[in-house]
Amino acid sequence: MKYINFNNAGSSKPLNVVNKEINSFLEIEKNYGGYYAVLKYKEKINCFYKNLSKLINCKNKEISFLTSTTLAWNLFFNSLKIDKNQNILIFENEYGSNLIYYKNKRHNIKIVNIKKNGKVCFEDLKKKINKNTKVVSLCHVASQCGNRIEAEKIFNYVKELFPEVICVLDACQSIGQIEVDVKKINCDVLVGSGRKYLRGPRGTGFIYMNDKIRKKINPMILDMKNAEIIGDKIKINKSNIFENFEFSPSLQLGFSKAIEKVNKYGINKIEQNIISKSKYFRKKLENFNQITFFENIDTLTGINTLRIKGINSVQIYTYLLSKKILCSITRPSSSLLYFQKIKVKDLLRISFHQYNSYDDINYLVKCLIDLIKKKAII
Repeated sequence: MKYINFNNAGSSKPLNVVNKEINSFLEIEKNYGGYYAVLKYKEKINCFYKNLSKLINCKNKEISFLTSTTLAWNLFFNSLKIDKNQNILIFENEYGSNLIYYKNKRHNIKIVNIKKNGKVCFEDLKKKINKNTKVVSLCHVASQCGNRIEAEKIFNYVKELFPEVICVLDACQSIGQIEVDVKKINCDVLVGSGRKYLRGPRGTGFIYMNDKIRKKINPMILDMKNAEIIGDKIKINKSNIFENFEFSPSLQLGFSKAIEKVNKYGINKIEQNIISKSKYFRKKLENFNQITFFENIDTLTGINTLRIKGINSVQIYTYLLSKKILCSITRPSSSLLYFQKIKVKDLLRISFHQYNSYDDINYLVKCLIDLIKKKAII
C-alpha cells in the first residue's frame, strides 16, 4: 500500500506531467548548458505568465516568478516605504512568518478580530482602519484553519472607505483549490505557492502586483534582469519586477504545466470536488462527539483541523502514519494570534485535494474511529 497524502496544505503530490516537464528540460540543460537551454526554451518558459495570468485574471507583466510565497511576501513589504505614523491592518488568522516580519520591522500593527464563526468582524475593521492605514493584509485561507475568508467583501469595503490603501492577499493556501480572481477580489498584491493546491514543484511561488502599486515600490533587490543603468540613473523595468537574473527554468516550466492543467480542468470544478470531500469526511464522523472540528461548515475548503478528546495530536499523527496516512500537526508557530485565541497548543490538520479518492477518505475515517475505540477500551 502506498502512502495516502492528506497533507496537501503542506505539499501536494505533483502531477506526473509536471515531473516530466522538469526532467525534460534538465536533459536539454545537460546537453546544451544552462544558457542555451533557456534560449531554446524561452517561448515555453514564458508560457508561465500566460497560464498564471489566465488563472488569476491579470496581465502577464504584473507577475513575478519566485521560489516561495514567503519570499514573494517579504520582497514586496521590504520594497514598500512605510512611515512611522502609518499603520498596517492584519487579521487574527495571520500566518506566522508574516507576523515575524511585522515584529522585526516594528511596524504599527492593528489586528482585526475574526468571530467564532470564522468570519471577519466588520465592526472591528471599521473601528481600526483610518486615514493612516497604509496596507490591509489578509490570509485568504490560513494554514492553521480552513475557513475561507471573504476577501472580496473585505477589500471592497476597504477601498470604499480609503481608496489608496494597498490590499494584499496571501493566497498561499487558496490558490489552486478555490477561485482566485484579482479583479473580483479587488486586491493590489497577491502572493501564492506552487507546491500546495496547484500541484507544482517545491521551490516555486509568485507575486502579482498591479501597475498602480508598482509605482509606489522600490524593489529591494536589483540586477540586470529587473533594472538597467541609463546615464547616471537606474531605470527599473515595468514587467516582472521582482525577478532576478538567476532562477530555475526547470521549476518554472514544471509550475507552468501545473497551472495549465488547472486552467484546462477548471478551478470551479476542482473547488466543488474538494469541498465535497471535506463535507463527506465530516459527515462520516458526525456521531463521534470526541472529535471537535475548528472550521465553519459554511466556509469550508479542503483544510480540516481537529482535536480528539483524550488523544493528543502527536498520538493521532503517529498512529495515522503507521497506517500510511500522511497529515500534519499545526502549532502556534504557524499562527500565534490564532492559537492564542482558541487556547489550544496544537491541532491535527487533514487537507484534501481532487486526486484523493473517497475510498482513501473512508480508510482515514476507519482509522480514526479505530483509534477512538482503542482509547475507550484502554
